[in-house]
Amino acid sequence: MRRTLTAQVMRCITCAVAACIACMLPRVCVSAQPASGHPYAGVSEFAGRLVRNHPYLFAPGDRATVDELNRRLREAERKEREGRDPGAKQAAAADRDEAAMRLLQLVENSPNVIRVDLTGDKPAISSHGPFTLPGDSGGLLLKVICGPGETRCKTSQWDFSDIQWEVSHVSMDMYSDGTTWVIVTLSRMPMNRTSLNLEFKREGKEPVRIPIDVMTPTQGRLKITILAGDTGRPTPAMVNLTWKTDGIDRKPSNAIDFGPQFDRQGNASGRRNPNLPGRWATPCWCVPGPIDMSVPPGEWEVWVRHGIEFVPAFTTIAVKSGETAERTITLRRWVDMRKLGWWSGDDHVHGQILSDDDAARLMTWIQAEDIHVANIVKMGDISRTYFEQRGFGPQYRVIDGDYVLSPGQECPRTHDQIGHTLAMNTTSMVRDTDKYYLYDTVFDAVHAQGGLTGYAHINSGIFHVHRDMSINIPKNKVDFGEVLQFNHLGTDLYYDFLNLGFKLTASTGSDVPWGGTVGENRAYAYLGKPGLLGGPSFSADAWFEAYRRGRTFVTSGPMIEFRVDDAMPGDQITVRKNRKLRVKARTWGDPDCITPSRLEIVRNGDVIRAAESNNPRQAELKLDFEVDAGHGCWIAARAEAREGTRGHTTPVYVVREGLRFWKFEAVDELIAKRMASLDEVERIVAEARNADEQGKVESNRAVRELARQGPELLKRVAAAREIYEDLKKTAAKERDLRGTK
Repeated sequence: MRRTLTAQVMRCITCAVAACIACMLPRVCVSAQPASGHPYAGVSEFAGRLVRNHPYLFAPGDRATVDELNRRLREAERKEREGRDPGAKQAAAADRDEAAMRLLQLVENSPNVIRVDLTGDKPAISSHGPFTLPGDSGGLLLKVICGPGETRCKTSQWDFSDIQWEVSHVSMDMYSDGTTWVIVTLSRMPMNRTSLNLEFKREGKEPVRIPIDVMTPTQGRLKITILAGDTGRPTPAMVNLTWKTDGIDRKPSNAIDFGPQFDRQGNASGRRNPNLPGRWATPCWCVPGPIDMSVPPGEWEVWVRHGIEFVPAFTTIAVKSGETAERTITLRRWVDMRKLGWWSGDDHVHGQILSDDDAARLMTWIQAEDIHVANIVKMGDISRTYFEQRGFGPQYRVIDGDYVLSPGQECPRTHDQIGHTLAMNTTSMVRDTDKYYLYDTVFDAVHAQGGLTGYAHINSGIFHVHRDMSINIPKNKVDFGEVLQFNHLGTDLYYDFLNLGFKLTASTGSDVPWGGTVGENRAYAYLGKPGLLGGPSFSADAWFEAYRRGRTFVTSGPMIEFRVDDAMPGDQITVRKNRKLRVKARTWGDPDCITPSRLEIVRNGDVIRAAESNNPRQAELKLDFEVDAGHGCWIAARAEAREGTRGHTTPVYVVREGLRFWKFEAVDELIAKRMASLDEVERIVAEARNADEQGKVESNRAVRELARQGPELLKRVAAAREIYEDLKKTAAKERDLRGTK
């Protein structure tokens, strides 16, 4: 989990008489405006809103000019803000003002300008309408004159879906002098004709209200059926519908909202923003089946995704007023990893399951993203738990064909102390806050249940996870670690432990709702290829067993096959003496979505062979060569695609009899790192105990418990130190065997 707060959209309500009219208003968000310290205050936000959402207010020939002026404004403001040379700052300010002047000249010539004059005894407006919007959303472009003075700009947004009374006010705080250009964005407007009151509020003066009428066109009907190309049957999918008129995506009518299952944590919404590059990052909603909904007329861009084994579909559908537009979208499968023996999973999915409805929603999501095993984790901190589950163990798995929701946990987890842990395939929640900092007690209990243990976020090292890793990985308490998350492949910590001769399976998880979407990075576990007469069948138990063996690779895009001799990821090759090993690796994708650009073979953290391609249509990279077993090592494959996605395998471990498979020449440095991590644990325990003795932690349970549990934690630190000291002795013994002085 990431301890960051999701940005909340603030909706401000303005009114003439605050105590009474507030409840009559639709939801509104008025953008913060710069102080009028320079000409054309607020023009950048004004220009950006025009370009993003209301380009139709300009003639087609002027739209490119408005877009260019918007870029010039933002670039000039950046140079003025960041510049150090006074001359350069002055030049940037002049460029900004010139671009603003040109923009407002174009705006002035727009046939859609509504001119409002507030200088006389009575307000005057160029027209009361009706003003026709392009759909159920649109913009009113106002020029408000309040007398001599500066020219400024404002923006405001009004959502009419939540009006509580029968009066529709659009209220704006205005400058008391000068001319103000305002773009008023109206969304979710009622059909046909709506009467509004434009309310202008100026400091020291009575509010002015001017009635206008707004018209919306008759909507059309959009029907979309999504088929999986390999089966020809309808499938759940991730969908984005964007109305090209305003550039804003709309929620499909049957989209699933996961917010209630997210305990108000992370991005508690059904609108998911994948942490992936390029078009893969398009925000999407999960839809269980065909879409049938009323929409404003115009062109609609439709983006459909169904996990990374299918080529995403992008199309444009024209919808006319009062008519139905139908489209069937068939998603082409470019690879079926199941046929190669590999089954996808996500080790880190948060979501409450207390009912069949809860389960059905999450099941639809993993099917939409084509993830076959999802570890649905109940989360706990030292104070409470989140994402409650109705039970654990096989009887509480939710299974639909070859898709499985399996209950697990993310607990214990500390932010400022020793990191986050994960467990899969558990039969009960393992949690004892009296031993919360003694992670080994949880690891042992999970293993006793037949489950798997691991660490979250080791790709970034956040939450000081290296500290507990330094305690428990040397004791063989840990099965896996997340090396890929949020499309960031981070291997520093991973390689440090592998280079000390410790085995650790490569894993990954989305961490939704903090992550973007289920399976944006996924782990593939090898269950075996199906044969002509059948073969290894899929089950959650088989998948977890493959994970236990380390038969995995992780990816956010490119697929990887990797062998050392006949050994697969997670396997061990034992040799009596140095001999040649045959390394074969392949990464592949599809030129229409994922194009491999680099394949690397990593030995003890160093790249020993690589293949590259700059050809955007080359679907595959291969390596096939021999390498010496030497004194032992670990060997893994690593891949990257042109689009910015990446992958990594669990290593093959090559063990020379009588020796560790470590990076021998770096042992002293690697052990020093681990000792430094243990020093940090001793320091935070000492600080906690000192604060506790001084009575400073009564309201901080995390620190208070660290102080209380500190002595037991320090015993574990001491035991880990002994292991590292023994490793130093092992290295000294191996020096002669390796022929190293």
